[in-house]
Amino acid sequence: MKASYLILVWLMLVPFAASAQPGPPPAPPGGNPDPYYRHYQHEHPQHRLAHWYAGESMRQNEDARRMMCGFSGQRWALDWDMHYRWALRANPNRVYREVEERDRHLARCRSSKLREHRRPPRGRPY
Repeated sequence: MKASYLILVWLMLVPFAASAQPGPPPAPPGGNPDPYYRHYQHEHPQHRLAHWYAGESMRQNEDARRMMCGFSGQRWALDWDMHYRWALRANPNRVYREVEERDRHLARCRSSKLREHRRPPRGRPY
């Protein structure tokens, strides 16, 4: 009787112990909208930083394209994997500086677009 009770308690606790193990986050219901979800399988902080950096790079690139800033070069490449691989090799401080530098470029572009928008057309002063 005691042995069956212990087995029953053990069977109830095993699923909880297995679920406490760290691992990739579960996929959202209805499929995974993030095509780069496979990179979440890595738990090393550098991999998480690289994943964040690549996503941030894509968001910043999207902003630049939407505002028609005309940026070019590797910093503004539309290749998620390229940004991910670069961030894996880079010093974390360099990764953050790169994001800040891109933000500065976007801020300058945004302010120039606002100035152009506020400027009255030639020959029609307000």
